[in-house]
Amino acid sequence: MAFDLRETDLFAFCRKAGQVTGEVPVRDLPRILAETAADAPASAADETFAYTLNGFVREDAAEPGAPVSQRLFVDVTVDGQVWLDCQRCLGVYPESIATEMRFEVVASEEAADDISMDDDELDVIVGSKKFSVLELIEDEVLLALPTAPKHEVCPTVHESLVTGADGEVEPEAPPEEEKRPSPFAALAGLKTKH
Repeated sequence: MAFDLRETDLFAFCRKAGQVTGEVPVRDLPRILAETAADAPASAADETFAYTLNGFVREDAAEPGAPVSQRLFVDVTVDGQVWLDCQRCLGVYPESIATEMRFEVVASEEAADDISMDDDELDVIVGSKKFSVLELIEDEVLLALPTAPKHEVCPTVHESLVTGADGEVEPEAPPEEEKRPSPFAALAGLKTKH
């Protein structure tokens, strides 16, 4: 049976120590398409994100002699690229995405609220028997997108930043400060009046 990205029993996947790798095209990720630059190459929607999922179970006992509880986990890695608009030069560029996250899979929102979130490398998701791994992959890509996308080094300078014919970029001038009299000058004036 093939692994269904749109609808999988995440609990069973973790209990069976499931492992799956594959690729998902950008066109199957509508929220990523919405973030893709309008001037991206025509092939941008056909590019793919490579993903890996590894499920596993960890058995924990709260104290010696207590019943053992099973905790379910899934490790998710996603690699690919998204075409974005550079906020410096306004050109289009490919932003590399590489994410790796471990999720504890729980049965309800209440159970998720009870889990301590001290570990930055661990997040909690509510699983189901019809869980959308596709949405999880899309969430991970969205979280990895930069808040201010830009080239490391812009290949060109946008014409709106250029002044004059010499092509030099005009540095931003600091705002002019109001000229206020010095408080020490006022004190000096008081001192001389006596």
